[in-house]
This record gives sequence, structure tokens and C-alpha cells, in this order.
Amino acid sequence: MKIINKSGIELKTKTYPSAYNYTSVSESDNAGEKIYAYKNVPAIEEAFLSPQPIKILPKVSFALTKFNLEGKQGSINSWSDFGSWYYNSILQPVSLSTPAIKAEVAALNLQGTKEEKVKKLYQYMQAKTRYIFVALGIGGWQPMLPDEVQKKGYGDCKGLTNYMKTLLDEAGILSYYSVVNSGSSPVSFDKDFPKMGGNHVILMVPTEKGNIWLENTSQQVAFNHLSYNTTDRNVLSIRKSGIELIETPVYTADQSKEKQLLKIKLNEDNSISGEGNFAYTGIQYDNNLALATMSPKDRNEAVKNLLDVLHFEKIELKNFLNDRDNAVAKFDLDFKANNYSKNAGSSMIFRAVPIYSDNFYKTDEKRTLPFELRQSFEDEYEISFAIPKNYKIEELPENVTLNSEFGTYKLSFVKNGEELKVNRTIRINKGLYPKEKYNDYVSFRKKTINIDNSKILISKI
Repeated sequence: MKIINKSGIELKTKTYPSAYNYTSVSESDNAGEKIYAYKNVPAIEEAFLSPQPIKILPKVSFALTKFNLEGKQGSINSWSDFGSWYYNSILQPVSLSTPAIKAEVAALNLQGTKEEKVKKLYQYMQAKTRYIFVALGIGGWQPMLPDEVQKKGYGDCKGLTNYMKTLLDEAGILSYYSVVNSGSSPVSFDKDFPKMGGNHVILMVPTEKGNIWLENTSQQVAFNHLSYNTTDRNVLSIRKSGIELIETPVYTADQSKEKQLLKIKLNEDNSISGEGNFAYTGIQYDNNLALATMSPKDRNEAVKNLLDVLHFEKIELKNFLNDRDNAVAKFDLDFKANNYSKNAGSSMIFRAVPIYSDNFYKTDEKRTLPFELRQSFEDEYEISFAIPKNYKIEELPENVTLNSEFGTYKLSFVKNGEELKVNRTIRINKGLYPKEKYNDYVSFRKKTINIDNSKILISKI
């Protein structure tokens, strides 16, 4: 890349080397011409759990210290400079309420704590708007007027966030328009290198109990819940005094849970009949939010595909609940699956965990890149097996606990007459791990899958 700068305006640059020495950037500067180059860069081979290219390759950032965006002049000598321009030139001209918006807020008769008022306003906004991309207003930077969003019922992330901010302003609640790099791999702004950037806008409401974060483009997402596309990174929080860089939440394993309660009846024809209760929080809530907008038929198909380790004869998802107050997705499942157990003379053998991950983990002695576990999570299963009346439990596997730097795994058994209870918990720790530990991780996951497949023996009395 060659940059020829004859503007008389200073061009600031910063090079970020590859954290893994994958390749380096050559840099030269000659009479106002800056040249940056990669040479002989091998393609990044697709490998299981590889980090995103942005974390592997080196990067160069550029920023002119002065700019003119459709007649709006500004400078980026500091985040404070850029924030003042953003506030005064981009946001203030469209931070305009109307009598209709005032009446909207008044009609909601807001009561209770600040959190309760924000939630009521947010869920009101969700119910009356939808997302449509709008690339208008200072090169796509400036939001639609709140009045337009209020009348039309749609907007993009900028317009919807600005409308939500205006509703809060009318309720006397302070909030900050916040620019973020949205994407599956967290990318933060460099506090030491101010420049234009970001591809999405969310809203932050400070409270005594901590910041409330509002994603304004979804009609389904829960109050004060950010998806994995905007967590674990910083945002440019725009204020009159400039910009503050503020971190978005990071979900722990305890906050990103799947809870599964299964009641399984073992049948003598090797099938099982089952009832299940499923609940998902945190990142796992995000993974199941798509079910909220599906038809009952499509939900059944989606869950059938998700749980395809079972050979379903029939499956019915019931009572789906998107709890938008607490960021929990729940549903019940009735199903029948064939070929679950196998006969061995007058006995039957079946696996301890009906629903488990069947990912294929393969060692790699030539691994060249680190591996990334992008999210922490925990799965907690409680499985009750009812065995046929003319059978008894003959053999049970040993209780198992595995501890690893990548996470923990536990499987335990409790026998109670004709019922057997299996408890299974797996916790995975997010992190960027060196390539030398890849085979250790593979070994850990292979062990967990093998233990999930532990066999239980029941025999005819």
C-alpha cells in the first residue's frame, strides 16, 4: 500500500506486529510517500479453533490529524478532540425531541427504580420498531432524526439508538451513544491511537449498580443483554467532553449456562421415550434466540438437527419462552428415539449421556498456530433413567472428575431402585492457548466424549 500525502495535514500511522510472528510489515517513508508491504505471506490454512485472521496477521492503522466529512471539519489529535467533534457535529443536530415523543414517554407512566424505567422504555421501543439499514446522513455516520424513527417505526443501529436515547432523555435518564467494533472476534479501539472506526452503535446507561447496555436493533433480545458480537471489547462512549473508552461485559461460564433436565424411559424395544426441560443463559441464550422467531414446525426441525446424536422417531418442542427480563431462553421437549440401547443376551447396554457433543477432535503434530476457545460456558445435565420393571441395574461406570486448564468435567451416578440418576457437568474456559497445548486440549475433549459414552448394563431379573 502506498499513501501519497500532499495535503499538508499530518498522517499518523501505527504498526501492530503479528503476535505469532506470522509475517511482518515492511515500512518506508520517502518525501511524503509512505509504503507498507507484506511479502511472501502464506495463506492462513483453515485449522480447527484457529483465531480470526485479525488476531494472527500484523496490522497498520492510519489517521489524518484533520478531516472534513461532508463539510463537518474536525481533528483527531486525541480521543477528546474526536469525541467533541462527534458530539457537536454528528449527534447534537439530531438530538431533537418532539411533542409526540414527550407524549409517548408521559403515556408510559414510568414508575420504580431507574432500571425498571429503562427496561419499560426499552421494551416499548423494541415493540414498535424494526431494524432497516439506512446509509444516509453525513456519509452514513449521522443517525436519522428521532421523529422519523418514531413516525416510521424503523431505523438502523444509529437511528434506533438515537431514538432510544431521546426517550431516556425525556424520562430524565442519562445515556451514552456508544460506537463498537461488532464481530465474532473481539476488536477493541487503541486508547493510544485515536482514529475513525467502529461498525455498530449501542447505548450505555450508567447506574449505581453498574452500566446497563442496550442493543437496539433486535425485537427479541433481552433487556441489558449484549450478544457475543459486542461483548469483551471496548466502545467509544460519546459525550460532550469527548470520548471515554469503556469495556463491555464479559460473560463467565456461570453466566453462560445450559441446564438440561431429562426424564428418560428405557423401552424393551431399544427405544427411549423422553421429556426434557432446557434453559440457556449468556452466550448460550444468544445461540438459541433464533428459535424465538420460528414457527413450531421449524423449531422442531432446528432442535432435531441440533440434537442429532439421537435417532428421533418423533420430537415436539413446547412452551418456548424468551424471558426478555432475565435473558433466559427455555423450552420443553417430548420425544421418542430409536436404537438407543443394544441387546446383549438377556441384558441391555446403553450410554450414560443421551445428548452430548459429537465433535471430532484430532491431534495435530504439525500445528502452526495457537488455538482459541472463544467463550466460557458450562453445561449442567441431570438425567433420570427409568428402567423396565423386569430389569435391574447390573453395572455402573465409576464416578469421574477431570480437571484441566481448559476446563473441568464431572459425571456421577446415583441408583435408586428402578431409577438411575446421572449428573454431568462440563465447564470450558475461554482463552487463547499456544499451539504446543493443542493436543492436550484434544486429549481432554476426547476423554469427555468417551466418558459421555460410558455404558450402563441392565439385566432381566
